[in-house]
Amino acid sequence: MGTDEQRRVVDPKNHIASVVKAIEVLECFKNGGPELSLTQVIDQTGYTRTTVYRLLGTLELAGWVERTDRGAYRLTLQVFELATTVLAGFDLRTVASHVMSELATAFDEHVYLLVPDGTRAVCIDLIESSQPIRVMVLTVGRSLPMYLGGAPVALLAAMEKTLLPRLLKEGPMVTPAGNEIPEAELRQTLAETRDRGYAISSGDVTPGVVALGACIKDRRGQPVAAMSIGGLSADISDQRLDTIASALMDGADAVSRRLGYVGD
Repeated sequence: MGTDEQRRVVDPKNHIASVVKAIEVLECFKNGGPELSLTQVIDQTGYTRTTVYRLLGTLELAGWVERTDRGAYRLTLQVFELATTVLAGFDLRTVASHVMSELATAFDEHVYLLVPDGTRAVCIDLIESSQPIRVMVLTVGRSLPMYLGGAPVALLAAMEKTLLPRLLKEGPMVTPAGNEIPEAELRQTLAETRDRGYAISSGDVTPGVVALGACIKDRRGQPVAAMSIGGLSADISDQRLDTIASALMDGADAVSRRLGYVGD
């Protein structure tokens, strides 16, 4: 958004331009944060102050956004209700739920289900650990770039030819701590991930937290999701890591078979 190349091409005979603009305003919240000021929306969309003000006013009237005490804008629960409806009918989430429950019961660690969304991976389901110390980074609806975390890296390893060039065009790959990941280092990580069958993320998203990720494939053998197990590094010895990794890969294979995948 914000440039002619990024915006959708609108044919006035078949589309309503104002609706497209309103959707672009809503999409600003995907990466901009839970609250945005008028100026931030203007900067992201490239539209005039008057246009953005009118669009936000219309969305507020329709119940999709609301004003905060600070005068910023945020999405309402109406958006969550719509997303919940979509997720309720998402077969992958339903198919994976039993395996996720088994993994959560066996290891009492956080279990995540993520799907690719461009060059990011979005969490569509999770089961929390019962442990008192919370290590969660992802919640349902939140995302990570494909080069960070267990599940995203597992997906990127399986889709490197198509996704890595797109990631590289987007600019430097940087961790939350501000450390840039060199391309050569990432390529080596992806090759190792494919060789072992699962990804290992150790402290790259959150210090002291390790996560494993394994891909789920559809009946055509295409990666459509990844499951991840994450917990405190201090609680996951090398031996326990191997046990978790084996169970995670078995679980991902089980979900893949339920989706119709029969193996290579």
